Amino acid sequence: MTTNSIPRLRADCDPTQLTQTLLTHGAVIVEGFLDSATLGAFNREMDGPLGQQSPERRFLSPIYDQFFGTKTRHLTGLSGRSEIFREQIMSHPLYLELCEQILRPNCADYQLNYGHIFEIAPGATAQALHRDGSCWSYLPSDFEVEVASIVALSDFSETNGATLVIPGSHRWSPERPLDYADAVPAIMPAGSALLYLGATAHAAGSNTTSDELRRGMHVSYCLGWLRTEENNYLAAPLDEVRTYSRQAQKLLGYSAHDAAPEGGCLGVFSMLDPVDLIADGRL
Repeated sequence: MTTNSIPRLRADCDPTQLTQTLLTHGAVIVEGFLDSATLGAFNREMDGPLGQQSPERRFLSPIYDQFFGTKTRHLTGLSGRSEIFREQIMSHPLYLELCEQILRPNCADYQLNYGHIFEIAPGATAQALHRDGSCWSYLPSDFEVEVASIVALSDFSETNGATLVIPGSHRWSPERPLDYADAVPAIMPAGSALLYLGATAHAAGSNTTSDELRRGMHVSYCLGWLRTEENNYLAAPLDEVRTYSRQAQKLLGYSAHDAAPEGGCLGVFSMLDPVDLIADGRL
């Protein structure tokens, strides 16, 4: 199924309606996802660290160098950089509700997969269409493994490279070719969020403006028994992690994934749950 538009809902929508819309279309724009105060404070907090990043940096391999290009600044490890991200954005009620309804049936608990800011400059060309869930390409494709999002930290327009999405592509065969002709730009004001599934095809668009930066943030969650795309344990030293809320610690993977009695446990330390050891002062 291919549709020619991305559904839109408000942040105060019914969570069940949001879940069903996302599962049906593979993508949905939520307007007002971040309120203006949170958006402004977070942008101001990230201005300095983001400005220190070079758009011409190198990545894991030449494949990723080509994928990300040389016109984009990236800032990762957000959980260790920002309390606003850690305690407000990462724990946003709509994120958690979607994870409960979409991911929880396939795991004992879910976790943050990746949190990273990007700022795309004029002259950036469109990315290759891709699916984020391809990180776990060895898994069968008959269940959801990831809930992802692109949050607009500035206005997204067609000319400044708004994220391109192919609605309905989450139901396509992996062998079906991806075509930009099927893609729709996620045009949305700052504070909105494009929510999508790991199987939904998308890409950053081309920034054809002469002087406009497009700033966004990728936030995604995955099944608790998967290896995450970003190693969140390295985002902050344990001394800092001890000061985080228990919910933040769990989302960052510091709790055991306990699937008993149907399965075993993952991520224990001294055969106990690390998040409990942190709370008790034993870790």
